[in-house]
Amino acid sequence: MLRTRVCFIVITLFLMFSFSGMAGAASDSIVGSEIMKYDEMVQVLEQLEEQSGGKLDVFTLKEIGIEEGRSETGKDLYIAKIGNGNKKVWVQGRIHGNEPYGTNATLRLIENLINEKDASDKKIMDELTVYFIPMYNVDGAERNQRGTILYDHETGEPKLVDGRTVTVDLNRDWVEGGFQAIESIGYYKFWIQVQPEFMMDIHHQGSKNFYGTSIPVSLSLGISLNPGGPTLPHIQGGRYEDLTRQAMVTVFDAMKPYKEFTVDQYITGANVIDIRGGVSSGMMLGINYEGLNPNGHSNPAVFLETSGQFLDGEREPLVQQNVIATHAFLYGLASGDLYQVDPERWNEVPIRPISGFNTDYQGIIPISPPRPEIPVKVSALHIKETIERYEELGKFTNSGAAQALKMHATALSHYEAKGQMDKVVKHMAAFHQLLDHHKDGMTTGAYQMLKGNSDYFINQLHQPDNGSSVANAG
Repeated sequence: MLRTRVCFIVITLFLMFSFSGMAGAASDSIVGSEIMKYDEMVQVLEQLEEQSGGKLDVFTLKEIGIEEGRSETGKDLYIAKIGNGNKKVWVQGRIHGNEPYGTNATLRLIENLINEKDASDKKIMDELTVYFIPMYNVDGAERNQRGTILYDHETGEPKLVDGRTVTVDLNRDWVEGGFQAIESIGYYKFWIQVQPEFMMDIHHQGSKNFYGTSIPVSLSLGISLNPGGPTLPHIQGGRYEDLTRQAMVTVFDAMKPYKEFTVDQYITGANVIDIRGGVSSGMMLGINYEGLNPNGHSNPAVFLETSGQFLDGEREPLVQQNVIATHAFLYGLASGDLYQVDPERWNEVPIRPISGFNTDYQGIIPISPPRPEIPVKVSALHIKETIERYEELGKFTNSGAAQALKMHATALSHYEAKGQMDKVVKHMAAFHQLLDHHKDGMTTGAYQMLKGNSDYFINQLHQPDNGSSVANAG
């Protein structure tokens, strides 16, 4: 649906040279891992649509008649529609302009679906119609800014209050009394048109470790109206509480084979969130802005939070992490497997002790008694599998280091499998020393991950129960 552009051949050549040369980019993808600007995103969408043979429909909100379908500075808001199924799914990235990888990940997902690399892609295409929004906050993305600046649309100048510009967080603008930014209205009207059955939102957070450990976390799974909280259990008779947990457990399971990626539940400080003004929350609540949603359409919604902007010095793994997680979510919906997951398994996903809910309507609501920690699970087998995974990824600069560590970890996992925990305790100290000895034979990220797991495992082994709480992390 995109208007044909005379310069398409020039754009294609630009993409071939620029994206193919990006450090860390997937070798078979035109979608790189470098942070994209708005024009680059548009160019990639055009190329993907051209290559799709009719599978992909790229359009702007204004092209389908939504007058508010533009940013505060007047930029078009792009949608990429793909798939032929009856289930409609909304996937968005970069609602916060300084959280870039949602753009790369959604474009990479589109590319994978076009190419139908395996049966799972075909299943998604057959069963779902997916509406991708690669860059929700286009003005913020251009400025590398979380929110967006409000403009006077008559003068074209930024609105000023006491001489200062007014900034709005677009992920807090779907609320009664909100919808201050014009793009919030545009996207809302499109949501009413689409009426999706599920939504995924891709975000970033700061760097973090699992509670009480030095093991890095690379991905947090989020539900903006927290399960068991003040709001979610009362929506749709508790159905969304189950569906959101089932979606997040589906992602949790999909990430387990990738030992370089580590997953927990999203928190803010010592609290979980119950944010009613977020876009995902507005969808679950069925918000009826200016009477545009009189039938009360609503849908469950979840989000991903990538930790940091580099993993072991690279951007590409974090893009791929979001691709794997979102693909698992989509395939779970397409296959129906998501609906078969036990929602109570959400309580397997690690989280620190929780003392309250951070809300945007009542401050902090205490939890009494506080929710206990769900600890990360570490075992000798998990450490062995992590070494093997890092060897597969080429993270060892010295093959001797990989072999020595793998041999020792294999022996440890053998003792563990036989229940000989006294031998695990005895030989784990030697493994710890061996790891430090070979520190220079692996990347910094590989060492940090193995060191964090080793330290935590040793600590658990020396607890009074002598390691009975230490379990296989899978």
